[in-house]
This record gives sequence, structure tokens and C-alpha cells, in this order.
Amino acid sequence: MTTTNECDPFALGGRLFGMGSSMKKILFAAAVAACLTSCVSSSDEDVPTPGGQTVHQAKCNGSPNGCLKTAAKICHGTYQVVDSSSNAGGLVADILPGPVTWYRMSYQCGKTDGRMPAFPFRGSQYTPPPVVLTQPAAPTMRTTNCNRLGNNVTCTTY
Repeated sequence: MTTTNECDPFALGGRLFGMGSSMKKILFAAAVAACLTSCVSSSDEDVPTPGGQTVHQAKCNGSPNGCLKTAAKICHGTYQVVDSSSNAGGLVADILPGPVTWYRMSYQCGKTDGRMPAFPFRGSQYTPPPVVLTQPAAPTMRTTNCNRLGNNVTCTTY
């Protein structure tokens, strides 16, 4: 199985954290957040068929281009798309529906008919949790009564 990741925030972090500035730490955190939302990772798995041929399966997230690049790299050129699909998943894995789209493509190295993968959506849709807005509590009305008796003032608040 081959795995690649086109986003390496840790290489950037090593350079920034060594400089000691809090602004650089903030920039690093922003860079990590940007990378996590735009990372493209892919993996490839070989599956033997009953006919003795090998079908490769590429799985990637963030963009279907990761699957296409993986196939071109593994096959050293042309390949035939057998099947493709997409589904909702999490940032790291596609075990449960989440906000990240995962792409799968089965392909065989060799001759091609030029058909591009369609990546039709399969599986459960991701439904984000509802946003609950709470109104601030109304200020409590307070009443203060003060009584003066000579030089003494006594106040009661309720």
C-alpha cells in the first residue's frame, strides 16, 4: 500500500517555532488550519482478480486529482478506469459521514479508452450539527430602598 500526503505543516512549524516569536506561532497555527482544510492525501491498494490481473484501488480526500495522480504514478502512464465513487467522511478517515469528501477509483494499468472517472456520490450524506443560538438572560430588576436616620443610612437591595 502506498500513501502520499501533499501537505506538510510540520516542516514549516520546525522553522517557525525555532524563532521564538508569538506572532510566528500564530502564523504556524493558521498554516496548519489551512493545510488541514486543503490537504490532499491518497493511498493505493492492489487487488488480484480471478483472471490473474491486478486491479489497483486509489483512495484520496480533498480532491479527485489525488487519485488520478496516484494512478498515473503507479502505472507509469496510461490506465483504464474500472470504477469510481465518492462519499462523505472525516478529515483523517472516512469511517463515519463527515465534512470531507473522499474519492475512490479502481483502475488497471495499460491500455485506456480515455474515459475519465465520474466519482458519483455513494453513502450517507453529512448533516452538520444544528447551530443553537441562545439569547442572553434578561437583566434582573433590582430595587434598592435606603432609609436615613440621623447620620446613618441603611440600604436594602432586593
